Amino acid sequence: MAQLVEHHLAKVRVAGSNPVVRSIRVVLRAALSCRLVLASILVASVGACAGEPRYDAVVAAASDTRDAFAEVAALADAEFDVKVGFVFGSSGLLREQLLAGAPYDVYVSANGAFVDEVVAAGFGDLATRDAFAMGRLAVISADGVELPGAASELADYSRVVIANPAHAPYGVAAREALLALGLYDQMEDGLVLADNVADAVRIVQAGEADIGIVALSLVIDDPHLLLEESLHQPIRQTLVITARGSDNPAARAFVAALQSAEGRAILLRYGFTVKS
Repeated sequence: MAQLVEHHLAKVRVAGSNPVVRSIRVVLRAALSCRLVLASILVASVGACAGEPRYDAVVAAASDTRDAFAEVAALADAEFDVKVGFVFGSSGLLREQLLAGAPYDVYVSANGAFVDEVVAAGFGDLATRDAFAMGRLAVISADGVELPGAASELADYSRVVIANPAHAPYGVAAREALLALGLYDQMEDGLVLADNVADAVRIVQAGEADIGIVALSLVIDDPHLLLEESLHQPIRQTLVITARGSDNPAARAFVAALQSAEGRAILLRYGFTVKS
């Protein structure tokens, strides 16, 4: 079976072959993640009372948006004088945190179906749902490892990392791409699974994998091999303002900044395809 990397513990372990056990691990990790996120936000709120910087809105966002959203947050601050904080992770685990009551004002997923589930559960404002961009897959290599010249060469590498398809849309897309290329069966046992696509990038940069199939937006300025969009289902970056954030002007200000001409230009610079 594929290897599961828990990057925050700096360990690589082999996941058990029992799919039920693996499912339980995912649920337990999601529950623990929920508690840690809720605790960290509570601590941040207490810190704000002591005079530390506070956020006007908290955005839970797929990790592929990390670098682009830092610029969008600066734009929102400049245009609307709001401070936006982020919790980045895999879209699926962030969805679980939101459904468990995490105090997020905006949810941004790399899978529109996750947003629809949040809306259906009463945790998102359907009127604000927006599939605002499309993500792309790219391949990167570790220092000292030659970048593949074509997608057909991916099976030539012994350590390949992708985000975990169990809860990360970029992992699903990477698996679909390998299946379309006819490489998945021969590569499956050697795949390293990261918690999210940003972790997959870090794992390659740390030399824990030879190559990674990751989000273009996180490696746009680094050497990479861009994979054809036709190899996988579209990676639809989709947002919704949550029920909690529906009355928060700062949440709407962040979304307005993202949807503005300047916000779309930022997304384009990071390799996203945006609506005209």
